[in-house]
Amino acid sequence: MAIITLKDVNKVYRTKEIETLALENVNLKIQKGEFVSIMGPSGCGKSTLLNIIGLLDVPTSGTITIMDDTTGKMNDSQLSSFRNRNIGFVFQSFHLIPSLNVAENVALPLAYRSGVSAKERHEKVAEVLTRLGLSHRMRHFPGQLSGGQCQRVAIARAIIGDPQIVLADEPTGNLDSKMGQEVMDILHQLNKEDGRTIVMVTHNESQARMTDRIVRFFDGRQVE
Repeated sequence: MAIITLKDVNKVYRTKEIETLALENVNLKIQKGEFVSIMGPSGCGKSTLLNIIGLLDVPTSGTITIMDDTTGKMNDSQLSSFRNRNIGFVFQSFHLIPSLNVAENVALPLAYRSGVSAKERHEKVAEVLTRLGLSHRMRHFPGQLSGGQCQRVAIARAIIGDPQIVLADEPTGNLDSKMGQEVMDILHQLNKEDGRTIVMVTHNESQARMTDRIVRFFDGRQVE
């Protein structure tokens, strides 16, 4: 069963002087529980594709259906709520807030979700940080952590709301090979044990070959 469907998706960025076609006629289906790698040279549209799937950007034309909901029919408030409940994000640069400690960073998605008490947030944060081996770092700040620890905090934040879909944009790009493998092991665990659908943009061919499927892009077009 397809959990993500893109049909005839195009994305054009326009300025007064130039028009850039970032994605051209993309048709893609990702099945529930699949781990998919998106590959291609820099500037080929990979991150644009991930932003569109994650509802952080909208296509110029075409339709996106996620979990049977056609997202083009949603207003901004509906998109935000849908994204908060169903999609988790992991970025290359972690995107942790330096002034918040680990527990506060991880709790952020639940802070924007109605009906979740402070007690529930605290319990969920403790649970997910224990799972990722970071319970002893709850009161530390991002500047006190290694790169690998920061990325594990980012993963904890991505899954705290129990999303069905995790989008990872170069999640090992800022890590050495050992830390990078640890992050990949966590992503595979989330996929195999939890059944989460994972879409990962990567330049790492060996890591991509460990996933269920590789989708390759070139100049905004899906080529394989």
